[in-house]
Amino acid sequence: MKKNDYIRLFEKYIRNEATEEEKERLFDRVRHDKQIDRLMENRLERAACDIDHGTENRMYERIRASILPEDKQVRLNRSWRKAMRWAAVWILPVVSAWTVYVFTSRPVSADKVVAITAPYGERAEVQLMDGSRVWINSGSTLTYDGNFNRNERRVFLEGEAYFEVQKDARRPFVVTAGEMDVQALGTAFNVTAYRNDKYISSVLLEGSVRVNTEGQEHILSENERIIFDRTNRTSSTGKVYAADFIQWKEGNIYFENRSFDEIAHTLSRVFNVEIQFASEELRTVRFSGTLGGGSIRSALDILSLTSSMRYEMNGTTVELYCK
Repeated sequence: MKKNDYIRLFEKYIRNEATEEEKERLFDRVRHDKQIDRLMENRLERAACDIDHGTENRMYERIRASILPEDKQVRLNRSWRKAMRWAAVWILPVVSAWTVYVFTSRPVSADKVVAITAPYGERAEVQLMDGSRVWINSGSTLTYDGNFNRNERRVFLEGEAYFEVQKDARRPFVVTAGEMDVQALGTAFNVTAYRNDKYISSVLLEGSVRVNTEGQEHILSENERIIFDRTNRTSSTGKVYAADFIQWKEGNIYFENRSFDEIAHTLSRVFNVEIQFASEELRTVRFSGTLGGGSIRSALDILSLTSSMRYEMNGTTVELYCK
């Protein structure tokens, strides 16, 4: 296998697109070819990715578990332990700014609750037993119990997730997110409902959804968004370009007229950093646009170029100042 072929195959595997035959070829290469050690080292040297030691270790363990499953235990020599640790760093910019988990759901007993969490700085993808797919954003949790896919398909969300729902007229698909219930009829939509945020929202990309907020019912059409204000207990709808609101799936972060206070909360979740305001007046400054999700520094650089903000960073702590 040529080096370029190996790189393409490795990237397909990380994206969960490799066939079983391709996976076996990849695993065999990883177990036996010493040249990959040098390949990983060269790739690492060219990588422009900032990764902390804890994230590196977690990625290393997940790659190791995937390549060396329990029924195929292989003792790794020292160089291969190093090579796979390099791989953990190398694949990060290939996939996105965050780690991506892939879960496969299985039937569970009625009294058992399944919870899938994407910690700060990471995101997750799950395919539910009915075939629906869910992408879970940083700092979010999706839960469901054993009654899922019986009379209805109800899931509970805290945080943000994008849903692509399989049609099933007999079993409604409902997302309960705080004060909002979103019922889908074979559709694609995004829901944002972080616990401490002032607003809950849902935006529709395809199909139709029925949204209920404290007894008020709304039917959304494509490229329409509903926002529920937790303070005033009111709902409003409006036309938007829905694709903007799921850019986080591809590693970007979209803001529409958001205050720096709100932006700081989002960046803290996405990059797992602490953001402090040395200049309090910055909290009310507003920004609209898209930030690349490659690193916290690149996001802050864009903000500092387009606003009156400057920043200082010490490890995982960021301080924001007025220029």
